[in-house]
Amino acid sequence: MEEALELARAKDTKERMAGVERLHQLLEASRKSMSSSEVTSLVDVCLDVLKDNNFRVSQGVLHALALATVLSGEHLKLHFNTLVHAVVERLGDAKQLVRDASR
Repeated sequence: MEEALELARAKDTKERMAGVERLHQLLEASRKSMSSSEVTSLVDVCLDVLKDNNFRVSQGVLHALALATVLSGEHLKLHFNTLVHAVVERLGDAKQLVRDASR
């Protein structure tokens, strides 16, 4: 997962998109719950990536975050207030797909 998180923070848009897609795949295939440190790392990356101007990157990270919600259990509650603010900001996005993913 660390490799996907690093790619998601890359400067190049294609690399960020590849990282977000890889993260989505890993979370979708995972059957085990996430540790507290994994959740913290994921939230940190998601908060950075949610500010991205590329709507596909933002949409992808929102979908990954939705998958992580199921796997994170109680660990995500620590980051809830910060995440809600970032996700609510994306509700005003110009692209309908991003607004839908935010919901």
